Amino acid sequence: MKAAPGSANRRAWLRHHRRRARTRRFSREYWIFFFAAFCMDLGFGLYIFLFNLYLTDLHFDERFLGHVLAFFTLGNVAGTIPAMIAARKYGLRVLLPIVFSFVPALAALRLFFLSHSAQFLLAFLTGAALCGWPICFSPVVAQLTDEDNRADGFSIAFATGIGLGVVAGIAGGYIPELLHASPLHLGLVKGIRAVLLMACVVVAIGFWPTSKLKFEHSAPPPGARLRIFHPYLFRFLPAFLLWNVVTGSFPLFGAVYLQNALGFPLGKLGAVFGASQLMQFVAVLGAPLLFKRTGTGGGVSLAQLVTAALLVSLAQTRFMPAAICLYVLYFAVQFLCGPGIYQMLMEQVPEAERSSASAIQNLSGALCQAGTAAITGACIVAYGYRALLIGNAAMALLASLFFAWLGLNARRGNAKRAASGVSTASPCLAPDADWALLDKGGR
Repeated sequence: MKAAPGSANRRAWLRHHRRRARTRRFSREYWIFFFAAFCMDLGFGLYIFLFNLYLTDLHFDERFLGHVLAFFTLGNVAGTIPAMIAARKYGLRVLLPIVFSFVPALAALRLFFLSHSAQFLLAFLTGAALCGWPICFSPVVAQLTDEDNRADGFSIAFATGIGLGVVAGIAGGYIPELLHASPLHLGLVKGIRAVLLMACVVVAIGFWPTSKLKFEHSAPPPGARLRIFHPYLFRFLPAFLLWNVVTGSFPLFGAVYLQNALGFPLGKLGAVFGASQLMQFVAVLGAPLLFKRTGTGGGVSLAQLVTAALLVSLAQTRFMPAAICLYVLYFAVQFLCGPGIYQMLMEQVPEAERSSASAIQNLSGALCQAGTAAITGACIVAYGYRALLIGNAAMALLASLFFAWLGLNARRGNAKRAASGVSTASPCLAPDADWALLDKGGR
């Protein structure tokens, strides 16, 4: 038997083994999916960062870029319902490899077919192919975790995506310059194209782990009627859309606010952006600690309440250092809500209906944020930033009340299931009763 560690090293030894114990809680399938998500976040994050620069260096103007983005969004919306049906019929294990095949292939074609019509068509098809990723992401994380580690699973996945977004931005800025300075002496356009192709290859690597995933497809019982809109969404979506008004409004104009309204130097905005990204990463990674103390709904509600307070404070201050601190904290606390919101939906929907619920959530959120961004610009011109910040704070407060109510209802439901001897882990553990209720026409 090994000797016990010395007293001086005992704390470090205990911390090490606790970390290993936490890591072992996740299944092998979870880490396989994590690697696939890593490929998607890094590869497509790098692609999104550089692709518009690639087009502008080829002398396409902003109007054309706007049209390309519109076709991409339209394809994403149009593909959501077919992808949702495919996920329900064939399972997420079939849909995921399709996403990791078509997305990098179509993204690579966009680099070489540069006519207007080809760009519009390929943008539409890429958006349609990519819509399968958010449909699969939350249900797969929920299925590959359990009640004890689900908050950690969502937090790790979200935090990694944020961190890789920062890495993609740094890499996208430096790698084309390195290729130009290298013995290859690639020009700027060719260097960006090479990096974009590398990004496509990184995404394509994700095909291998997704093809190795093994989890069961939870199909409805024979004869059961499929529903698209789970009853829980009637309560969840109003709160979710209110929060999307907050996240789709001021954050898009935050850099403009710092520069134009507060006079912050343009050259230092990059440092503020990097600090906000770092704080988002830390906040999301630490979110499970909050959720375990307050419950998921309570933690989300508390974070939204703090967000409202930070927005009001930001609207009142003109002292630059204080404004910067409030701005960075605002972004961190706002992003802390993400893992909890997705977890709340996945835990209240039966496993067989998670893909459709996730599709509706992402579709409604995207449409809400698109409309909010358009309205926000007009509101800033008409009423100024102070009114916008106060309005966002009011929306965050209202969303906080909604999510507190959802969390309270979830705790009551768990208490009732515990009293009746049913597992409180998730409604998906008793899907037959849920489908039987549906067949009787109940909600």
